[in-house]
Amino acid sequence: MNDRIDEVSGIEERPQGRREWQGVVRSLVLPVLIVATIVGVLVWYERLRDDSGAESGIYGIVEIPAALNPTGESPSTDIGRMAPNFYLELAGGGTLLLSDLRGQPVMVNFWATWCGPCRQEMPEIVRAWRQGGVVVVAVNLQENPEIVREFADEFGMGFPVVIDRTGEVASAWRIGGPIEGIPASYFIDADGIVRDRHFGPLDAERLEEALATIAPD
Repeated sequence: MNDRIDEVSGIEERPQGRREWQGVVRSLVLPVLIVATIVGVLVWYERLRDDSGAESGIYGIVEIPAALNPTGESPSTDIGRMAPNFYLELAGGGTLLLSDLRGQPVMVNFWATWCGPCRQEMPEIVRAWRQGGVVVVAVNLQENPEIVREFADEFGMGFPVVIDRTGEVASAWRIGGPIEGIPASYFIDADGIVRDRHFGPLDAERLEEALATIAPD
């Protein structure tokens, strides 16, 4: 006979019994393996999305925790409202979350390398930043990081320079107001509230006036 004798029970192990055991194994183990495979694929896909940077959708406008919004109103770039929060990649590597700068006066400037008025005002912005008292965040509109870095090096922009690759942040901030153009600058106090804004190139006098609303002497 081909049937084996179980060494413990002394009972023959019938083919039917073996089939029943194999059926139990398939019904329990196979689903577990399938689920584990699916989970592994999902984890791999999420990591792939995270590694793709802006294309993964992680950059752009992000919510502000209620505890960080003393106005109780939805974020807006209107004067007296909480500035919309954003999470963008730095041109030199890394990322910046605007709300991480809470507690400091911040100037947010939207610009591009091809914009003549942006080049016109940048030396004044750099000069004001070097005097201290305010954090400048320069938001470039949808340009190549290498080009952005070259511009930043040319003008000595030692402050954070981020790239709005999709234009989502610019749209939410309604840059340029009625003219919808750049440069556009927003002046935000230590509580994250917009205190002044300026559409078009800044001269030294106007820049000083705007900065005084968020970083008075």
